[in-house]
Amino acid sequence: MYIINTNLPTNGSFTPRSKTDMIVLHHSESTGTSVEEINRWHLERGWTGIGYHFYIRKDGRIYRGRPEWAVGAHAQGHNSRAVGICCEGSYMTETMPRAQFDALVGLVREEMAKYPGAKVLRHKDVNETDCPGVNFPWAEVQQFAEPEKSAKKEDDEVVEQKKVLLNGKTYTCECICRDDVNYIKMRSLQQAGFMIGYDAVRKVPSITAPQCRTFVLDGDEAVQAAVDTLQESAGLEKQTIEYLLRYQWGEDLVKKLAAAMEK
Repeated sequence: MYIINTNLPTNGSFTPRSKTDMIVLHHSESTGTSVEEINRWHLERGWTGIGYHFYIRKDGRIYRGRPEWAVGAHAQGHNSRAVGICCEGSYMTETMPRAQFDALVGLVREEMAKYPGAKVLRHKDVNETDCPGVNFPWAEVQQFAEPEKSAKKEDDEVVEQKKVLLNGKTYTCECICRDDVNYIKMRSLQQAGFMIGYDAVRKVPSITAPQCRTFVLDGDEAVQAAVDTLQESAGLEKQTIEYLLRYQWGEDLVKKLAAAMEK
């Protein structure tokens, strides 16, 4: 999972966390707020720095906040044992965008794998607060953030990596082969960039073709030339280029931008 590193100012040194058995979810109660702004707010309160360890924007970008090894400042009485994840938005009234939901689920899964046995909780589960709001997709997060459990393998079941043509593009997916039929794992679809969600009305999973990819393809010579032009003419950093290329049609976008600059 791609996490954007930050170099946020602090008011001193952080204290190492001795254990991690909780992952606490929050909302920022604001929209359009950057990780730098939240850090400034927390500094103004006299804190060492931003209280959350991760901050997820509505477009799905994940920013690193306070060092993950440090005691946080987000859940009073539990900071010495908890990782704090905050989502941009005010989910007492707003609805979480799909990109942000997918990023949240992916990050929670990653943290659960890192800290086996850790409980995923809302801020309101540990403190007197409405955070993260009544519209926060808690049930869906619980459902999709649970790590996959190893199912009993049937005698005739074979798991293989296969190339699959999906939505006009070729992806390598993990398939379960049973009775000469290939079943693609939903986790593989998500890793390929498809958005796996949950339709709360119909009570069924939903699959949406990707507009952004979780990886950057090896570009051809034309793409690399366009990247060189953007870096030289616009001063775009490697991180920004990679973000553009994650877009489903990123190669075409980069080439068109470069062509426009050369005119």
